[in-house]
Amino acid sequence: MLHNPISVFIFLLCLAFPVRAEGVQFIDTHVHLEHTHGVAQLPAALAVARAEMSRLGIDLSLLMPPPQAPSNPFFYDIEDLHRILDQDIKRFRLLGGGGSLNPMLHRTAPETVDEDVRHEFRHRAEEVLALGAIGFGEIAVHHLSLPQMGSFHPYESIAADHPLLLLLADLAAENNVPIDIHFDVAPHDIAPLPPPLPQNQHNPAEVKANLAAFERFLAHNRAAKIIWAHAGSDPIRARTPQLCRELLARHPNLYMSVRVGRGASHPAFALDETNRLKPVWRKLFEDFPDRFVVGSDIFYPPRPGNVRAEYMKATLDNLRSLLDQLPPHLARKLAQENAHRIYRLP
Repeated sequence: MLHNPISVFIFLLCLAFPVRAEGVQFIDTHVHLEHTHGVAQLPAALAVARAEMSRLGIDLSLLMPPPQAPSNPFFYDIEDLHRILDQDIKRFRLLGGGGSLNPMLHRTAPETVDEDVRHEFRHRAEEVLALGAIGFGEIAVHHLSLPQMGSFHPYESIAADHPLLLLLADLAAENNVPIDIHFDVAPHDIAPLPPPLPQNQHNPAEVKANLAAFERFLAHNRAAKIIWAHAGSDPIRARTPQLCRELLARHPNLYMSVRVGRGASHPAFALDETNRLKPVWRKLFEDFPDRFVVGSDIFYPPRPGNVRAEYMKATLDNLRSLLDQLPPHLARKLAQENAHRIYRLP
């Protein structure tokens, strides 16, 4: 008999989302828990995460706080994730800094960075690592606000060569941990923004070119492993496979996590309208097989059956579909082997 309410909840979720046996098992390297109404939601969202991982054959999820803006009223970071996990290191590992280092970056003007600021930033980064973080994340360099994510989804922008971000690269290199970066790239000035981005009042009317500063960040410390999140589903439609190819060729410390939502004809999307993997993206994976991992960018909701849960299910199903369309040896690299190596997982 199940008497614990949480146990009953998880049992019912597993009935709703049966285990999927076929296909390669995978590690989801970029996962969040929904926190729109505060950290009290996190335990229920974690229960949904466990059930959905069982349904899709997700071996391990790397949980991280989203890149929270200084104006966000509901901060959480690695401490809050620790409290709800009960040491469940078989299914989850943690990244940290999205709820502390990221706001510090975005509220600090580059010209005000002195030794005291650097000391405070380094101290917090070391605290994050001491709490067991296997990387820093999610850190936003340029983060567009998506209308479907609601009013709490912020617009954030700093120069990629911000001195504190360069310091974070040095700290990552010193400790041999990666940085998970959100960077909506603009190789040139972009105006107007493609739909539906203009619907969100947080977004600017024009995005200025930001690629050169990002390349300076990548070149700053080649020992720093940078995981550029969300390849294959760029809302600004500038992150084409050709641009990814050029940057991977120039920067050996650059890695990418693949996120796939609804397919589209634009080259920045890895899936077409029928959710088939486009040949140009498959060729990119084949040519750089050691540089990609999968990262759904899911915000697991506190209860199944709501609108966010349906979006979550579709996104994870599309990610599974992408892996199933790759040759087995390549699917294993994206799904498991690269994540083990980059994050030094046992």
